[in-house]
Amino acid sequence: MNGARSAPGSAIPGFGGTVIRPDQPGYDTARAVWNAMHDRKPALIARPRSEPDVAAAIGFARARDLPIAVRGGGHSMPGHSTCDGGIVIDLRELSRVTVDPVTRRATVGGGALLGDVDRATQRHGLVVPAGVVSHTGAGGLTLGGGVGRLMRRFGLTIDSLLSAQVVTADGQILRVSADQHPGLFWALRGGGGNFGVVTEFEFALHELSDLVILATFHPLAEARRVIEQGRREMADPSAPDELLWTSFLRRASDVPWMPPELVGRHGIMSLVEWSGDPEEGRAVLAKIGDELQPAASDLSVVPFLVMQTITDDLFGHGLRTYIKAGFAADLTDGLIDALLDRAALLRSPISQVELLALGGAIARISPAATAFPFRQARWLINIPATWRDAADDEHEIGWARATYAAIRAYLSEGSYVNFMGDDEDGAAAAYGHTIERLQQIKAVYDPDNVFRLNQNIEPAASPA
Repeated sequence: MNGARSAPGSAIPGFGGTVIRPDQPGYDTARAVWNAMHDRKPALIARPRSEPDVAAAIGFARARDLPIAVRGGGHSMPGHSTCDGGIVIDLRELSRVTVDPVTRRATVGGGALLGDVDRATQRHGLVVPAGVVSHTGAGGLTLGGGVGRLMRRFGLTIDSLLSAQVVTADGQILRVSADQHPGLFWALRGGGGNFGVVTEFEFALHELSDLVILATFHPLAEARRVIEQGRREMADPSAPDELLWTSFLRRASDVPWMPPELVGRHGIMSLVEWSGDPEEGRAVLAKIGDELQPAASDLSVVPFLVMQTITDDLFGHGLRTYIKAGFAADLTDGLIDALLDRAALLRSPISQVELLALGGAIARISPAATAFPFRQARWLINIPATWRDAADDEHEIGWARATYAAIRAYLSEGSYVNFMGDDEDGAAAAYGHTIERLQQIKAVYDPDNVFRLNQNIEPAASPA
């Protein structure tokens, strides 16, 4: 409990979990979230142990007109995992993960982290396709869609979601699936945390234990050639789903395969990943490496669990971050020009521009099947500015905003809901053509917009 004591049980009537108040030891630790830019002070932090506890906390907040923040891993970029003067429903005690290796199903508590899921499923050589930092909350990542290193092969995280347990704004506890409350199930898959508190997810699992990884670095002067090769590889109609290309315009990281004289130098780091047969993957990636001719590189077979934790320290808690992102149909010459100009201005050793290939299994699912609306995009362009010192806030935020402005004309419509700040067009950018249906479903399950600390969907107005 991070040293916190439970408040008296009467603090929230009918609540059997832990309540942490501002005057209690451990409060400051409990309220801290991943992005250190958000130093907020909730009136109460409630850690439920059951769905009725969640319902009690929602009822308590509503009766007192308190804002509600829902926390899983606390990784919300704009700080939606916390609030000032309201109640944080902190799901970390609902983090159990159970796996049935015979049916290839996993039940995941709403407060579980990706690392919890990965460790439980990898005991059986199975995976949920999800994100790439193990201390990310599984719940928030899933509700936004769920991009990650396995998405071209197995789809987004939501494409493996079979059912969910949801506590709604009026305290109902609902099991939702394709057959039960199908409209709500559709909305949960990409509509964010707008519709209730999800206390449990059920996922279909996929077989995977190892990845083949080609990691490379090139100086910035060679970045165009690298990006163009990645574009060609991913645009090829025969590109296998097992192949994922991600490039990062950034300063060279201090990783074991990087020569010391290159660390900190502006350039492009790439991860070309293969999630299929290792022997085949080695051959495919070795050929790509020979063509790339990097200044530094490493080709190896890496256990999935190791790969999922490899950036945990680099993107650890306590950093400051601001993000902009968008989708692109292609990596055009104009887009590359703009990106390279902005990459030359990078100052923080952690800030970067990420070019993440989409397609594959994502694009074969109908755009109408889930609330995630951007299945036909070919690239996700992510601009996370990340730094440590508050004195750098203005510079780093300004760099990210200016970079986004420079490339905006080359992007297609919309943005990935999990890669958005709190100063954007919100619902219009996050949900695209699905917004009207989402508003109608919101009006059914949360007509008073209780769950509004998110990329918010306002409920559709009632007919006059």
